[in-house]
Amino acid sequence: MGKGRQVEGEDISLFPFLSVLACVIGTLAMVIATIAVQSLDNDAVDAAMEYQKKEKELQSETAGLEQLRDQLKKREEQIKRENSSEQKKLEDAKKRLAELLAKLEDTQTKLQNISIEGPKVNVAALTEEVGTMEEELKGRREKIAQLQKVIKERNLPPKEAENSILPGGSGVGFKPSFIECDDGRVVIHEDGKTIPVRTAELNTNPDFAKMLEKVKNQKDGTLVFLIRDDGLSTYNTARNYANAKGVTNGKLPVIGDGRVDLSYFTKQAKNS
Repeated sequence: MGKGRQVEGEDISLFPFLSVLACVIGTLAMVIATIAVQSLDNDAVDAAMEYQKKEKELQSETAGLEQLRDQLKKREEQIKRENSSEQKKLEDAKKRLAELLAKLEDTQTKLQNISIEGPKVNVAALTEEVGTMEEELKGRREKIAQLQKVIKERNLPPKEAENSILPGGSGVGFKPSFIECDDGRVVIHEDGKTIPVRTAELNTNPDFAKMLEKVKNQKDGTLVFLIRDDGLSTYNTARNYANAKGVTNGKLPVIGDGRVDLSYFTKQAKNS
């Protein structure tokens, strides 16, 4: 009979336990590594984000600084222009002052060279004429006051003012003809009529030429210019024409703007 097979004992395998242990260790290692990497990455990201934030703030501050520099530069240029303008005004003022001082000095020099004596004047005749004019003015003021009082009492509208012409000096020894001088024209008074003539037309106006010839050919004839406040230039022009024609002439002032009244001379001519 054959030899029987020995029964072998069962083997114990440790592979599953070691495998599990190795897997656990590997897993733990991976977890630790992952956590470390994640931790490292988060710090880098935060640092990068903080860097970008600071970089933006720096750029913003830099832009603000550049803007301030531009404003400062513009202000400096404006101040330079203003100072230049003020300096020019100051220079112009100094120049004008120097011109005025030079003109003043020249005027003073001319005044010193002018003769103090001047032309001789008939003081007595002028004094007499001034006295006559003052008396005439006083009488007119009294007349105006009386008329104003009457108008106020009667509550009537005022009448046109009149300027009575009275002779200056003695007022005798001549036959007067009258020409009124105001601004830009003369008014010829003849036979109760008035003929206006523009100053620019005196040289060619037949009425003015006729008046000059009449006075020139009249015995003791005198042309009397009645001068208004604004008629001095017109008087000078008309007098020059009269002198050129050899016409004897004189002058009387007309005070005020009223109508000229020649009734005194009209009555005198009728009585003569």
